[in-house]
Amino acid sequence: MIRAALPIQRLGVQPLHPAVENSSDRAVVSLEAELAAVNMSAEPERWARTAYRVALARSESIDRPDQFAAVLGLLERAGRILGPARSPLEHSRILTAAANCHRAAGRADQALELFQKATELTEKSAEPAERAASLINTGLTYVELGHPERAVEVLDQAIDLLGLPTSAERARLLGAAHLNRAQAHSFESPDRAVNDYEAALKVLEPGSPQAGMAAHGLGAALLEADQRNAAPERIDRAIEAFGRSLAILTPRSQPLRHGMARHSIALAYERRDQPGDLARALHDLEAAMTLFDPRLHKQHWERAAVALARVERELDQRDGRLGRMGHLMNLLSVASEQERRTLIRDRLVRVASFAAVRLRAEIDAMTSEMCRLNTSGYRSLLADFLTVLMELPDVVLRSACASLVLAHSRVPDGQERDVLLDESIHTTLFGPQRVKVRDLLRCNGWNRP
Repeated sequence: MIRAALPIQRLGVQPLHPAVENSSDRAVVSLEAELAAVNMSAEPERWARTAYRVALARSESIDRPDQFAAVLGLLERAGRILGPARSPLEHSRILTAAANCHRAAGRADQALELFQKATELTEKSAEPAERAASLINTGLTYVELGHPERAVEVLDQAIDLLGLPTSAERARLLGAAHLNRAQAHSFESPDRAVNDYEAALKVLEPGSPQAGMAAHGLGAALLEADQRNAAPERIDRAIEAFGRSLAILTPRSQPLRHGMARHSIALAYERRDQPGDLARALHDLEAAMTLFDPRLHKQHWERAAVALARVERELDQRDGRLGRMGHLMNLLSVASEQERRTLIRDRLVRVASFAAVRLRAEIDAMTSEMCRLNTSGYRSLLADFLTVLMELPDVVLRSACASLVLAHSRVPDGQERDVLLDESIHTTLFGPQRVKVRDLLRCNGWNRP
């Protein structure tokens, strides 16, 4: 059975007024210098507020659970000064920051206790938006602890408090509430999860990472709903949602989440199984595995490897003469121009980061399979291949030119392929590009027909 899409991370929120907009190393150093300059005995409240800002900045740059201890100690000292009776709102923010630390360190039960205390304080002292933020964090933690019913109750309250968003901050909070309620609904009612993800996408900033997470979640919920009650249009919508997620969560900005979305869209293609879909799944699973580090993302890497083996096995059963690249070339030869160019660019951009030997091996495999195509397929593929090559570093272009010359020398109709290549260079590239490519080909022994 094909698994549902990979789950995404849930969305928590910091205190509504975190007081720290940039947690870079320079900002942390500046805040720590400011804290050191405050005399705690003479100005305890100023010290506590500065300590809170330092703790927030430090917490955002932590990469190991054991590093939270120092931050929690600083928050505890600040919380004793800005106590719940004297400063209920500031104390609630300190509790929220401490709860986020416990949650990030994997101590969800301790986080829940602190979030609940923060929520109680905000009921009397905070504006509706900040009360909603506290409820969102509480609901999120209920989800992580496996109590979806309690999570839905709390998140319902947060959504009611926020109403129609009147600011970017409220829209962000409302999107977070819908995202986390979708996760809660996904346990029992994927159709309700779909509704919440769609609601989140309506209020979140379109190109934000949160919108990318919501689009991924929407696709996953649609696949889960389809698995329970098959409806072909759901899979098409899921593929569209995953595509939207991939456009936002790019391999450069969000490599892990991009890899997860790649895995998920591959599963959607595998389930739909229309002509070319298994080759599309193969392509996306290969891309996902290059983004997963088996040491850091072992579970993701293993799942992708299992899915890749399953898809490859099914393709081999349908046509055992072709390898991975052969199946991809078959897809490219029948794909639309837009999809063909996207797939070529996607693959060449990925191999551009490989070491020289592997880079050449990958391109050799591509050109060898390209030469297996008939004249029409080869001509259409060459045009897009050359167009994409001109966008990439010269090392890729040099390898491709050498590889094309070698591939042509190994096929019986190599001279005919030379003619097609020359024609494609003339019609696809402009002056300086034509000269550059022909010079590189000539350096590898190509004789222009």
